[in-house]
Amino acid sequence: MEYRVSPEELIDITMPLSDNTPAWPGDVRFRMDTSVAHGFRLSKLTMSSHCGTHIDPPAHLARYNTFVDDIPLSRLILPAVVTDCRGKPRIEKDIIESLSLDGKALLLKTSSGTSGDNCDPMNYPYLSAEAADLAVSKGIKTVGIDTFSVDPPDSAEVHEILLGASIPILENLLLDDVLPGNYLLICFPLKIIAGDGAPVRAFLQPS
Repeated sequence: MEYRVSPEELIDITMPLSDNTPAWPGDVRFRMDTSVAHGFRLSKLTMSSHCGTHIDPPAHLARYNTFVDDIPLSRLILPAVVTDCRGKPRIEKDIIESLSLDGKALLLKTSSGTSGDNCDPMNYPYLSAEAADLAVSKGIKTVGIDTFSVDPPDSAEVHEILLGASIPILENLLLDDVLPGNYLLICFPLKIIAGDGAPVRAFLQPS
């Protein structure tokens, strides 16, 4: 399948990085320290490899050895389905059953785009293991969500299912203003050698 990228149509679904970027409790928060010397502005960046909008390769689980720099482009630039999961604290397989997912990315929109949707940042919608299993069986290539994680805070079951099937995971996407439907996903992670994760710049183009 051929694609023609139109910059004017691209929708940026990347969370901006700043001192205010939310972080998983206990993880390294983003920080930028800027200095000026000899007329040049230079910044030191401190952050986690899973800061902001980021990608989890299989090697996010210690027993796997497919790292960020090993992810094929076919899992970073591909057709995508954005599905509406708003109002569902747990995304079940009924959301997945009617979708055509073979060779595509599945992006889960959980936020209504209204500030203050959820006062507790760790009480977020997530994907059920049954839904993840079904997505894998339907040929999904990449999975993304607009929350901290595809799993609830006390579990890694969905990570086990997806990463165990070599399906990278995108987390902390910004899908507030994206309508459900079909898109081209364009996702560029930092090329970190042996990286267990990396921030990404991600875009959608309506198809």
